[in-house]
Amino acid sequence: MLPRWLGDQVMGTIVAAHAYVNNEVAYVAWDIDDKIDGCLGFEVVRVYLDDQGNVSKRPDGSEDRVTCAAWVAFKGQRNPHWLPQTTSLWPVQKLSWRDLTLRKRRNEMKRRPDEVRVRYEIRPLGDLKPGMPAAPDPTPQLVEINKRDEHGKPIKKLDGAYEKIAVKAYEGPPRPLGYLGPAVASNPVHVTRKRGQFESTFTNGILAAQWLRNVLLEDGVKQPNELIDMISNPENGIRKYLAGDVIPMLKEFMNAPGRFLVALYELEDKELLDLLLANKDKLRVILANTGKVGDAWDVRNHDARQALIDAGVEIHHRMFNNSSQIGHNKFVVHLPSDGADRSVFTGSTNWTATGLAGQSNNALIVRNDEIASVYVAYWERMLEDNATLEAPVEFDDGMPDNQQSKAFRHSNETPSIVPTDNGASIEAWFSPNMQSRKKGKATPPDLREVYRLMRRAEHAVLFLAFYPGQSGRDCIVGQAIDIGLKDQKLIVTGAVSSAQAMPNYVAGKKNDLDDEDDDTEAVSPHTFEEANVSIVRASRIDDRQLLADFGAEELTAKKVGAIIHDKVLVIDPLSDDCVVVLGSHNLGFKASYGNDENMLIVKGDRALAEAYAVHILDVYDHYRFRAVEAELKRQGKKGWSGFLNVDDSWQDGYVNRTKGALTRYFAAG
Repeated sequence: MLPRWLGDQVMGTIVAAHAYVNNEVAYVAWDIDDKIDGCLGFEVVRVYLDDQGNVSKRPDGSEDRVTCAAWVAFKGQRNPHWLPQTTSLWPVQKLSWRDLTLRKRRNEMKRRPDEVRVRYEIRPLGDLKPGMPAAPDPTPQLVEINKRDEHGKPIKKLDGAYEKIAVKAYEGPPRPLGYLGPAVASNPVHVTRKRGQFESTFTNGILAAQWLRNVLLEDGVKQPNELIDMISNPENGIRKYLAGDVIPMLKEFMNAPGRFLVALYELEDKELLDLLLANKDKLRVILANTGKVGDAWDVRNHDARQALIDAGVEIHHRMFNNSSQIGHNKFVVHLPSDGADRSVFTGSTNWTATGLAGQSNNALIVRNDEIASVYVAYWERMLEDNATLEAPVEFDDGMPDNQQSKAFRHSNETPSIVPTDNGASIEAWFSPNMQSRKKGKATPPDLREVYRLMRRAEHAVLFLAFYPGQSGRDCIVGQAIDIGLKDQKLIVTGAVSSAQAMPNYVAGKKNDLDDEDDDTEAVSPHTFEEANVSIVRASRIDDRQLLADFGAEELTAKKVGAIIHDKVLVIDPLSDDCVVVLGSHNLGFKASYGNDENMLIVKGDRALAEAYAVHILDVYDHYRFRAVEAELKRQGKKGWSGFLNVDDSWQDGYVNRTKGALTRYFAAG
């Protein structure tokens, strides 16, 4: 990279920049060799490319460049209406950037297309001084917004339209900025779901977000069930926005000619139920039961189950009225009518409104006949095992606990390993695979292999998990921490949904049974930070910890349930021997001992590893800021001001290497 000068003084420079992408989000990381004096952050520009790698042209002949949007103002300024500016005006004060608007617009509930190629240009900015090239004019424009009454409710005119007022795009004195050096370009990336034999996608179900808060408050009132009603309606734009490509990808998969074997834990979503009913003559379905509500079982699946029965679908009812073992699968196998190669749809996404649009989840199609055949065999084994279980008479009646047979458990003890056409391999595991249905001390065989691969990590272990085990025990969380603390050069980065899954969680204790005031409260930290190990739990900005221009956020659609529902592990994503672990398996002992589960271990497919790594980084980075703020509040400490720094001290941790190990790893490429 070229050095940069300010007058005769040689300053630090950007020495590396690299971009990574899946079909939803791009992650860009860069590194500097020293402090850039006076740097107030970086401008980030998305540059669209044609198939030959040249900059694309707009219809008017100009180059197709988009300066990425920013919402956080400098100290002394305000963004009270949460209107987007650009990183030319409010630059990025760190060495990485998640391009969340690559597909998702923030000014309307429409998404940009995929199958595009982009690169990113990173350029340092500082206060404008003589001789510096000027950044775009920071003078705030006048924009129209809804006029609101003293209660925050939009005012309507007689014709029913909202009354508008003109306001400045932001408040406070403009801060003219200039460029401290030339832009540095990243590598080009292709925004796509398709990666060889794999097709991957991810939900956008992060609800603790400012844009969603503003949508819910658009009419001035946030109704109790407003969000769940929105994401349950197949025609709702917010639902489509949050679900991303999962529904279109599943519809494309199931609209193909042929037959389908389906194994589901939850089935409540109307749009997906209609998809099954539209293919009713082509289906064989194993549908497990959902948890107990009051005295009734299978409440969540009840209506969909009855609809399938009434439609004459071949349906098999599994693991009924069971609180300790569940049929946790969410997969579909396609059997083409012309005898072509079979394929399988799997991942973490439950077939519910919250699974599609209220949680972070992933979905994967594997177009590999051998792997699909392994899933077919597992489906048939479940069906055979079902014959040994007591069939429900009435679906909501109480019954003795069902459990999988020892023969079925034994059949899942060994994996199937299949090579792919690009030199990688796919290893398929199924559960339960231990003879005891009660979780013991012995490590299950699937997790033994996962742990072995984790111990071989050379650079990074990344994960997302719902609730694999309490306090990180008997699951990948504790294993990752143990490995990371023994090898402190290893980067361990992860996020979990449940407070109880945090490694530093301490359960509450009832001391004197007759004295409630004597109870010991649970300790529920939001973060775990030691060496290069960083684990956070999903958190939000709430009414008790408002900061600057940020408002209170949602966390779940129903006030309860999973936030991060992914079960994903990525090891050394930038290496040829990278590993991706995914499926329905919660990545803890409980799943292997007790549940019907499927888990794939993909070795050596870097494109897939990078796509899943970007998803992990997206979710982790979103919740990390919120978790850190929540943890500081929990400890009674002062948090971030909510504004950009007005000097260059924000670089210090990166320069002295006390922070930024994760960023440096990805910047190096």
